[in-house]
This record gives sequence, structure tokens and C-alpha cells, in this order.
Amino acid sequence: MSMICWLLGLTPTQISALRAAPSLVSNVAMAAQGAERKARFEELINRMTPERRRQVETNRATSEASAAVNLLQARIAEAGERIAALGPIEHALSLEKSWHMLHFLLTGRVDPSGIPGDLLLTGEALGEDLGYGPARLHSNTTTREFSRFIETQDLAALQARVDLEDMSERVVYAMPEGAGPRGVYEDELRNEATRYFLLLRDYVCKMSEKGNGLLVWLS
Repeated sequence: MSMICWLLGLTPTQISALRAAPSLVSNVAMAAQGAERKARFEELINRMTPERRRQVETNRATSEASAAVNLLQARIAEAGERIAALGPIEHALSLEKSWHMLHFLLTGRVDPSGIPGDLLLTGEALGEDLGYGPARLHSNTTTREFSRFIETQDLAALQARVDLEDMSERVVYAMPEGAGPRGVYEDELRNEATRYFLLLRDYVCKMSEKGNGLLVWLS
């Protein structure tokens, strides 16, 4: 099963509330993931042709009739109700499986190295296990430091660090395998790194400008 990394901006008031009631963290994560996936689906639907949209919506209606989907939707709704007192929650950012590659390209290491670029792998553990450990909380101060760090990163230099053989040897997560040409894989990785680096940079900088901290987790 894939390890997907999520980030969610939190206000200082929300951070204090979660520290006081860590059991709410899992509800925050579930509600944020559900909202983001719904938003992405709606965006995809809106880009489709009318005919294709009807087909997808018909299939969706069929799948939503299943007990498993109904249970998941009920759990997401219940999570939303439990965290209502926290106020409006920011939209979450999913880095998919690219989170470890980004950490490696930003720091040159596969593990935490004690610098501001460590944000994706560090933080204050809070709440229950979400699948791959508890969520990790970063204050608005730490978020601001990471924002300053990531703004100084040169995208071309980041792309130049992509080396499939080196990253595979160091066991960077989710490296491609197979008989395809290394050059092709590396071009794909550079495109992937570019896309998710820009998403990460923009999201973190936006949260920093708002004075928010960050919640990071793997699911």
C-alpha cells in the first residue's frame, strides 16, 4: 500500500486545541482528506465532455450505493462534526508518493538531518497512528523557517540532483523499477519533482503568510 503524505495548515488556535485534545487529530486528517479528494473529483468532472461526465456520474452513483462507500462517507461526515468547534479548516495538500524524493532533493539525505528542510520528516508527534505513525505538528515559527528555506531553493539545481541510481541505492521511497531506460525514468522524476516542489513551496508560503502552522501525516 502506498504511503501518501498530506499537509494541512492550522491556525495557532487550532494547534492549541489539538494539543489539548489529541484524539481530534485523526478526525482532522480524515475530514481534510475527504474534502480534498472530493474537490479533486469535482475538478476532474468539470473538465470532462458532457457525455463522459454522464458516464462517470452514473458509475459514481453505482459505487456510492455500496456499503463500503456509505460507511466511509459516514465516517468522514462524523469526523467533520467532531471537529466543527475548530472552525473552518484549510484545504489539505497531498504530495502523493513524492514526499520522500522531495525531502532527499531538498536535504541530500533520506533521514532527518537537523535543518529547516526536514519538515516533511519531523515534527511534534500528536494523536493516534494514522497508518504510518501519528501526525506531526509544526508551529507557525517552524513553518515560517521552512518557508524561508524552500523559497531559497533553485528549481534547476533541484532538478539536477535527480539521479535514479543514487536515489535507488539510498532507498528513496517510490523509485521506479523495471527495464525502461534510465534517462526516461529520470525525466519523469524531474517532472514529478518539479510539480510537487512548486505545490509544496506555494502551499507552505501561503500558510506562513497567514501565520499558520502545519500538520503533516502519512496515510
